Amino acid sequence: MKGILNVFWDAAQRLIYDGGLANAGNIALSLLLSLFPFMILIATLVDIWGEPELLEEILVLLFDHWPAGSAGAIAEQMKIVLSQAGGQLFTLGNLVALVLATNGIESARDGLNRAYRFDESRNFVYRRFQGVLFVLVAALGLILAAIILVGTPVAWRFVISQLPWLSDLGFAVGLVQYGIAFLLLWTTLFAFHVFLPDGKHKGGEVIWGVLITIASIVIGSQAFAFYLKNFADYANLYAGLAGIMIAIVYLYYFSVVILFGAEFNAAIKRAKEAKPAYEH
Repeated sequence: MKGILNVFWDAAQRLIYDGGLANAGNIALSLLLSLFPFMILIATLVDIWGEPELLEEILVLLFDHWPAGSAGAIAEQMKIVLSQAGGQLFTLGNLVALVLATNGIESARDGLNRAYRFDESRNFVYRRFQGVLFVLVAALGLILAAIILVGTPVAWRFVISQLPWLSDLGFAVGLVQYGIAFLLLWTTLFAFHVFLPDGKHKGGEVIWGVLITIASIVIGSQAFAFYLKNFADYANLYAGLAGIMIAIVYLYYFSVVILFGAEFNAAIKRAKEAKPAYEH
């Protein structure tokens, strides 16, 4: 137990000394600015796919697990933007949107490099190309997840009509949405830790940091929702910008726990190598 507490303490120290709390603000703002270009790209792909109703499912999948009040303002404005998105993929506007959507990736890369003590040596073109691949894969993953969410209830109703005795297993369908959300979050965080930093480590070395991050997101989201419901009064402080500010605060917390997960992995490695918790 003492060893685990030492690892947590080491990771917390590193997060502070590495400027993680300040860098998380940059990541949060970059993520917020990247959301709209990212969804415009998804809207274009969905329009080409020919299933515009999938957009609603994608929005639910993306925002439904945020604490109440933290995503409402963004989701409403995003619906307006998406309703005006064009259906042509290879346009200058979509290319610019794609590049802008990689800004959040680059901010996360910088924070992870600091946490793992890696010096970035890859050139700008490579990093941006990698960021574009991340965005495209994430977009296609969300579309596939939305298709599963839309198709699963239909398929389940057909199965029940043929095999009524399976109706008692209906709760499993309700778990699909949470399972997909968990899988997307796990895959995204795992890929961030393995591919974004400019250094090599085995996939198994990042698992604990990813688990810590996911647990922190689940617990923190519930705590943040309770705080918003019982204590926060952002409307009086920020007026019409309250919804956006709530989203930024939540994304800031999200960014902090991502960086802490990386610091936790690095702290475990230092503990195994019997290095001091922190060297000034």
